[in-house]
Amino acid sequence: MIKALVGLGNPGSKYKDTKHNIGFKVIDDVIYKFKLKNYVEKYMSIVFHIKDKDIYLLKPQTFMNNSGIALKQFVEKTKIEPQDILIIYDDMDLEIGSIKLKPSGGSGGHNGVESIIRELRTQAFPRLRVGVGRPASKEQVVDYVLSSFEYKDLNIIKKAIDKASDCAIRTIDEPLESVMNVCNTKIS
Repeated sequence: MIKALVGLGNPGSKYKDTKHNIGFKVIDDVIYKFKLKNYVEKYMSIVFHIKDKDIYLLKPQTFMNNSGIALKQFVEKTKIEPQDILIIYDDMDLEIGSIKLKPSGGSGGHNGVESIIRELRTQAFPRLRVGVGRPASKEQVVDYVLSSFEYKDLNIIKKAIDKASDCAIRTIDEPLESVMNVCNTKIS
């Protein structure tokens, strides 16, 4: 079962509503649903703890491309295995509003996930990808992920965040395979 939910993003108000911070948004929604208030700053992260379930919620504060540094500290201190940590992040290969839960895999070109793979020396961790769509050209990728969603997409993104947080919560108590069957869908 999953023992930690980790949302990827960039710290600071400048990045708060960007596509790259969808992982933070999903964690924020889990925090809201559990009515959590207290957090600590350790493992180079903002950390919430669901005490009755002994589940950690993390928002690494190392900036996206160094997410693995924070996660390595967390793993070394808590001894939680990578396969018990769900990584939540934006994915340009999925349409806006699509959600995909997988037990493991490569980085798919995502620098935050690449950092985690490099620091933990494994690809064997589950991930929940939230689709943000893709820009017209490769040259626009950085500006695209560091920009806010268009107004027309806000409703579908809100629904996707809600569904992604529900799916993340389900991984705490249910086998990953059964959650995958329910959660790997496109929001319409």
